[in-house]
Amino acid sequence: MGKISKEDMPQIMPVSRTRNTFLRTELMQLEVGEGYFLPRSEWLTKSKPTHVIGYLKKTHGMRFDYGFKTDGSGWLFKRVA
Repeated sequence: MGKISKEDMPQIMPVSRTRNTFLRTELMQLEVGEGYFLPRSEWLTKSKPTHVIGYLKKTHGMRFDYGFKTDGSGWLFKRVA
């Protein structure tokens, strides 16, 4: 437990307990051109992470290039708009 300063607070977004909300929070913090890697072992739901991408495009206008890594270890996301 610790105190958070006013300068750090806007950079921190609250996360609920579900995995897709964690991914959504991480992707919303990306700037255009930045990427994110999601290991397969951390995604525990039946749906694919691409559902989160569709939701962000529909509600926030954020667009991503994404795909499954060739070695099967997880997904790669890159924000393009």
